[in-house]
Amino acid sequence: MHRYLAALALTTIVALPSAARAGWIIEGSYGKGAKVKPSPTEATQSNIMIAPGFTVPFLRFELGFLNELPDTKNSKYDIELRPMIVVAPPIFPLYGRAIFAVTNILNGKTTMAYGGAAGVKLGLGPVGVFAEAGLLPRSVASTIYWVVEGRLGVTLEF
Repeated sequence: MHRYLAALALTTIVALPSAARAGWIIEGSYGKGAKVKPSPTEATQSNIMIAPGFTVPFLRFELGFLNELPDTKNSKYDIELRPMIVVAPPIFPLYGRAIFAVTNILNGKTTMAYGGAAGVKLGLGPVGVFAEAGLLPRSVASTIYWVVEGRLGVTLEF
């Protein structure tokens, strides 16, 4: 019986603070990646993303507006939309992110991408910082391009 009471107390301690944090969120981040397969490995464009969203206990739903910067050879400014679902347990600093992307909105053929990322978030109150690494495979002309991406950012919860 004591185990059940201890489990109930622990669940209450973890769930109540997360319920208090339900509401709006906005993230701003910088990312840089590399196409690792097929060969040769090449750097991808740097990007800046603003991602407003809504948070409920354990989950965040975000829509990222990603701006690809023309910082690699023969690249152009472009935009991506990234709907994302983040699983972020309260108190625990690690999280997972499912990413769906609509790429090349301004230039070239618009394609779909999907993938995931894992990261660590540290914060105090409504402000936090995060770092993550992700994998975003893209299918272009029946070839799958494997892209890894690192991202650093800031979150603000309302």
